[in-house]
Amino acid sequence: MFKDQVIERFHQEFGNPDRVRSKVTAFNAGALGVVVQTDQPNREDAAFVWLPYPPDDQPVPEIALEYAGDSGRHSGTYASAGLEKGQPALKLIVRSDAELNDVVAYIKAHTSNATLPAVKATPRVATLEAGTEGTLIPVDLNSMPAPKPVAPRREAIPRAVQREVWQRDGGACVECASRQLLCFDHIVPFSLGGSNTVRNLQLLCEPCNLSKGNRI
Repeated sequence: MFKDQVIERFHQEFGNPDRVRSKVTAFNAGALGVVVQTDQPNREDAAFVWLPYPPDDQPVPEIALEYAGDSGRHSGTYASAGLEKGQPALKLIVRSDAELNDVVAYIKAHTSNATLPAVKATPRVATLEAGTEGTLIPVDLNSMPAPKPVAPRREAIPRAVQREVWQRDGGACVECASRQLLCFDHIVPFSLGGSNTVRNLQLLCEPCNLSKGNRI
């Protein structure tokens, strides 16, 4: 499973885990807590990696969900440095070797207080319909659309903006009123030019956030 590959890579990069439980494997990367969730996901071959929220004005990985401080995130993160209860956090959904390499570089930069590199989402490869599952669709380069311009690097949401959004939305998902697993969501997606302003941010729970995708 890919989560096992992630754990092995972190073992090589950051040494032995400092905590292994039924639901998490945690590492201490310098003064930074790094937690791999081992009980999820179950429906895809990916890994959930929890990291402390970056400093203000530093980029947030494209593959991350941003969690407010008191959002009911995975309790197994609380014992790790920077992931204590009440602290904002990132949940990275890592699905490829390229993303894993970028995440390792991101963690190393974070621990050394260097400028954090961008972590881009790897494009997914589509497959044919049932009956030929796993067979790659032939690619005709001449029929492919031109690539979009490279999006600007995504910056972290300032703490003051987070607090104002949290207070305005009452610490609950604006779609279903849940107070669990809350994320800061860009109403106009960052990839479509949305900004980190109070007007363009809202609180969504993780299920509502994932169901929204890149829609406005």
